[in-house]
Amino acid sequence: MNIKNNIPKQWKYPLWWLFKSPQRNFGSQTLKQDLSALLSFCFYRFFRYKKLHRISICTGIYNRSGTYVNCFLNSLNNVKNQHLIELSVFDCGSIDVVNLENEIRNNWNGELVYNSEKIKFSRAHSFNKAVEQSTSDIIFICDADMTIPEDIVSICNHYTSKTLVWYPIVFYLYKDMPPFISKDYGHWMQQEGKGMLACRKSNFLKVGKLNESFTEWGREDDELWERFMKNGYRIIRNRQEGMIHNWHPSNNPKYQNLNKVK
Repeated sequence: MNIKNNIPKQWKYPLWWLFKSPQRNFGSQTLKQDLSALLSFCFYRFFRYKKLHRISICTGIYNRSGTYVNCFLNSLNNVKNQHLIELSVFDCGSIDVVNLENEIRNNWNGELVYNSEKIKFSRAHSFNKAVEQSTSDIIFICDADMTIPEDIVSICNHYTSKTLVWYPIVFYLYKDMPPFISKDYGHWMQQEGKGMLACRKSNFLKVGKLNESFTEWGREDDELWERFMKNGYRIIRNRQEGMIHNWHPSNNPKYQNLNKVK
């Protein structure tokens, strides 16, 4: 008898999280870390009292300019507390627009730190550069193809601390679908997709940044998450309303099911 087939669907993820999630391989103390993070999430979700501090949204980019401007910046212009946002962009010599910096400045009136270097794109290297050039104590590492929630500033403030790191669960859209969360439009990347995170910049540097030995897409985000766990950080991981990954072509096998028009 296959026990998994007899487990109610709503209990499968909680049971996986308790007994089979990857961090359990690092030791039993990770359950204590996770339960502590869960309590922190519940507290800050309902009792948000902190004074808000400035955040830096850090992105490494190459030839995703249209999505960055039309999706990411469009959503950014609808967020609250825009005066507390600095954009930190490191461009690996994008050629899909004439001048990406001007394009960003034409669509964003807030603070911007921008540097460009014609090098082969590596997510680890370009995102490390974006973080290094940022000037806020709180950083949010965000891909270029995201739509972000309107309360991103308060989320990054409340879900980060000296020991707390935020890894949102992101909603991935199917091809040709609008940026709304619906089971008909996409699905939550529940057990994977750790590319978005917010933390204190000092913590990111302390654990060693993204590992630049990963020169292609994939695994650098999981490996950083593992190091945060091994170093005793509490990680908040929740389905975040408004955190949407917009569809784009990809050779990654795990994203192939997104190519189907639903």
